[in-house]
Amino acid sequence: MLALGLAVEQTTFSKRGLLALLAQLRASGSDYVTLYASPSSFSRHITELAIEFSPLAQEIREALSTKAVTREAQRYGTGAVVFWSQSQDKLIVLPPFAVPGDRVFWGRPETSALHQLLEKERTLGLVLVTWGSYAIGVFEGDRLEESKTGTGYIHKRHRKGGRSETRFARRTEEQKRDFLRKVAHRIDERFRSHRPEQIFFGGNRLILKPLLKECPYLQSEARQISKRFLNVRYADREALLGSLEDVHKSVVFSLGQAAKAKSEQDEGGAL
Repeated sequence: MLALGLAVEQTTFSKRGLLALLAQLRASGSDYVTLYASPSSFSRHITELAIEFSPLAQEIREALSTKAVTREAQRYGTGAVVFWSQSQDKLIVLPPFAVPGDRVFWGRPETSALHQLLEKERTLGLVLVTWGSYAIGVFEGDRLEESKTGTGYIHKRHRKGGRSETRFARRTEEQKRDFLRKVAHRIDERFRSHRPEQIFFGGNRLILKPLLKECPYLQSEARQISKRFLNVRYADREALLGSLEDVHKSVVFSLGQAAKAKSEQDEGGAL
């Protein structure tokens, strides 16, 4: 609960759901402070709010500084868009892709820049990996342009003990390295010709670091790797197709009347 007396509600919105929410904002007719903060200047904007937007500055600053918002903002790493009305909706949006610049608006809610961010067609690379299976895809907009799935045999942990356990452990490590080299090669094959604007990983989180060591392409394009990690249990074509929707999801924190959007979503199903 914030000092301004409003609870913060956190909701995940699909691309379609967020576009619908923006349409509601445009139709509201209310005056807002709209703030676009890029990833690199997100923290600085929180500090500057105290000077630029008084008396609403303290409310916005306090909301942006809550643990839930800062935690998700760090996980997303895309900056934030704030729509703040003194008497109506109070929203903090963490979009799926980076806010390109810092802008401030007064009056009618300025949703066009966020709308364009959501609707832009992008070339995206997805890499889903678990020990023993992988799925790699390049998406042009919503279309899966190219993909590759595969497997690799890795011994399960040996429990007999002694030399046998040591031998099997060494073999398992060799199999893991061979598997990672194979996945790295497949990534290189698929991504070099398409040059994805952004790369998303999912599957076993512990695999990412050793995979980076084996993949020169990912090392050279490290800045394009999203901070977000996609939660998938299986690395196959079905998971690859389903993960694209997760890539486009946004997190919205709402206060006051904006919380109504969450209750309506809960009643009608996920947006």
